[in-house]
Amino acid sequence: MRFLKPAAAALLLTALLAYPETALNAAREAMYAWYKSVAPALFPFMALTPLLTCPESVRAYERLLGRWMRPLLNLPGSAAPAVAIGMTAGSPTGATAALRACAAAGLSRAELERIVCCVGGMSPAFLITGIGASMLGSPADGYLLMRAQLASQLALLIATRRIAPDEPLPPPADSAADLPLRAAVSGALAVCGYMMLFSVAAALIARIARSEWAGLAAVCLLELPSAARAVSALALRRETRLLMLAALAGLGGMCIAAQNLSACRRTVRPARYLAARLAQAALMTAFTALQLRFPLHRQKNPLPVLEISAFIAAVFALIALFSREKDQFLNKRNSGKNPGF
Repeated sequence: MRFLKPAAAALLLTALLAYPETALNAAREAMYAWYKSVAPALFPFMALTPLLTCPESVRAYERLLGRWMRPLLNLPGSAAPAVAIGMTAGSPTGATAALRACAAAGLSRAELERIVCCVGGMSPAFLITGIGASMLGSPADGYLLMRAQLASQLALLIATRRIAPDEPLPPPADSAADLPLRAAVSGALAVCGYMMLFSVAAALIARIARSEWAGLAAVCLLELPSAARAVSALALRRETRLLMLAALAGLGGMCIAAQNLSACRRTVRPARYLAARLAQAALMTAFTALQLRFPLHRQKNPLPVLEISAFIAAVFALIALFSREKDQFLNKRNSGKNPGF
């Protein structure tokens, strides 16, 4: 296993030298997709993550949602920001939020692993606007995928509620809370790098294989946006494409897996993460099939999910700011009563 990464790097470098135009075009397409849709959706959540997961914010969430988290999911109320941000912001912001929230609240590695594995999915905005509206030409199909993802995430959290906590996480060692904008810019650029690397690898595999289905399989395994775009263009029935897209969104691909595992700094075991991704792919496909079998009434004016996600983030930020200012005010009053200290 120790020679796997160098061997893969050597093969990729050889393919880059053999097919430079293919690699260049794939890198351009990945960077354009990042610039057009991924970065604008991820950056606000990345910039707010340190504020939303600071100790003051964690205490506010615990007072607000603590009584619901424990009986439903067997998680403390301080895990609420990680769960909420993971479901509304997607990957890898959800994994970063889970790491900071769990470390700040003194939660265990098992609880962090459980949250990241169960909630590390796609952004609802990407499912609706990227896949539904842009690729399929139907925002309603994007809403169908979003509902299937939320249901599968909750099902996984409920199914794993018997996992007992273990040793607590160490406190976060980075200074992202002091420089949130710099950390957000670095995180967004890291996402761009991951997308370019895995898109180039998928394009080179497709070029070497010289088979349409082999290339599609490589893309589905490595990079989700390109795979979703390829599956949406297939001449298949709408129901078949939606089921395939649900499985792909639940699996996530190696690109998203690498980002989430890197954000958690080896505290999440890859084997358990992969098992959770396979389980979510199966659950998301099943919930999509149920919705296709029993279609819901389509709303004429569907809810603007991106605006709702931004509103939720703003509300969370206001809660954190109010709690922080209240703590500072109480500390000043207490220091005034004890001038000798």
